[in-house]
Amino acid sequence: MIDKVNNISFGARIADIPKVIHGTVEKNFLPKLNMRGYTAIIGADVYTPSNKIVRQDLLFYNNKLVAVDDYNPSKINSAVQYIILDEKTVAPAVIDQHIHGGYGVSFHTSDEGAIRDLLKRFAKDGIGGVVATTLPGKLQDIKMQLKVLNRIIKNPDKRAAKLLGIHLEGPFLSPKKAGIHPPEMFSAPTIENFLKLEPENVKIVTVAPELDEGYELSRYLKSKGIVVSAGHSMASAQQVSDSGASQVTHIFNAMAPFHHRTPTIANEGLLNPKIAAEMIGDTSHLDPQTMDLIMKEKPKDKLILISDALPNAGKKEDFLMNGIEIHVDDNWVAKSDDGVLAGNMQFLPNVAKKLIDKTTMTFRDFVRYSSVNPAKNLKVKEQFTIREGLKPTFTVWDNKTVAPEKTFIS
Repeated sequence: MIDKVNNISFGARIADIPKVIHGTVEKNFLPKLNMRGYTAIIGADVYTPSNKIVRQDLLFYNNKLVAVDDYNPSKINSAVQYIILDEKTVAPAVIDQHIHGGYGVSFHTSDEGAIRDLLKRFAKDGIGGVVATTLPGKLQDIKMQLKVLNRIIKNPDKRAAKLLGIHLEGPFLSPKKAGIHPPEMFSAPTIENFLKLEPENVKIVTVAPELDEGYELSRYLKSKGIVVSAGHSMASAQQVSDSGASQVTHIFNAMAPFHHRTPTIANEGLLNPKIAAEMIGDTSHLDPQTMDLIMKEKPKDKLILISDALPNAGKKEDFLMNGIEIHVDDNWVAKSDDGVLAGNMQFLPNVAKKLIDKTTMTFRDFVRYSSVNPAKNLKVKEQFTIREGLKPTFTVWDNKTVAPEKTFIS
C-alpha cells in the first residue's frame, strides 16, 4: 500500500511526520516525483552502503539525496511531496553486465531507435543499467554495431536504463566451447583484431586464455582498464591465472568442467578468491544446489549475478538465432534442437523471488550480487549507491511479492 500527500510544508525531521496525514491510497502505484522541489520518501526499508536493510526516511532535492532521517529543516522553505511506503524496500537498481537484449531487440544487430526503446522498457522492468553484450560475428559487423551503441552511450535518454558500456562476448572464444555460437564467427584473440573493432566504451571482453598467445591481448586489455573475463574456454586453471583475468564468464557454462585432479578454468573461477564469477540466475543453467555451492565458496564481493538474456527474452516463443532454431519451453528455458542451452529468457528482476525461494540467496544477497558488485566491477559505484550527496539510481520493491514496482534513474 502506498499513500500520497502533496504540498505539505516541510517543517520537521522526516521520521517525525505523523502517519495520520496519509492522503489518497492507490494500491500498486508510485506517484511521479516532482523534481523541481523536494520529495520525501517516508518509512521505507532501505538497502544501505553497509549492505544492511534498515527503516529510513529519504529526502531528495533535484534528484540528489540530501538527507537520510535527520537534517536541518531551516534550509528548506518549499513545499514537499511525500511518498509514504508501506512494506516496500528501496534498493540500488539492478545492473546486468551480461545481457544480449530483450523483447526481440538485439544489442548485436538492432538499430539505434529500437535499442533506445528497449532501454526505456528495461527501466520499467526494474533494470537500472546494462552492459550491452554482443555475439560473435564478423569484425566489420561488430565494429559497425559498436558505433550504434556508442551513440546511445554519448547521448542517453532520460528515464531509460543506463547503457554503461559494451561487453564483447566474442569473437575471441574457443571453438571447443562454442556453446550455441557458430565457430566460423570466431576470431583469433589478438590486439590487432581487437583494435579493428575501434572499441570505444568496451568495458568487458570475454577471452579464451589458452588461445591468447603470450596473453598479449589480455594484458593489453588490462592496461586499458578493461575487464578481462575468461570464458568459452578449455583453459587450465594456470592459464587463467597467467592471463590476469579478473573474472570468469557465466561460471560452469561453456567452459572445461571442474576436475578433481587437473584444475581447469572452472576450478579457478570457483576457488580463486581474487577472481569474480558471473552466475546466470535462471536456475536452469545452474542447478539451485550448484548456485548454493558457488555462493558458499565465493567471497560475497566476488559474485556477479547476470541474466545472459537473449534478444528474445521476455517473449515465450520460438525464434531463430544465428540461423539456428531455438525453442522455449514452459519454464522459459531456451534450447536448440540438439538440446544445447541457448541462453536465458528472463530478466534479473523477474527471477528475484524464484532465486530466494529455490536457493539460500536472500534479498539482500540479490541486491549485492545484481547491483553492488557489478557497480564496483564497472567503476560506477556512486551512480548506484543510496547515500547523501549522490543521485542514486534505485528501485522500489514490494516486500511480499519481491517484485520491482518502479525504478528511478538518477
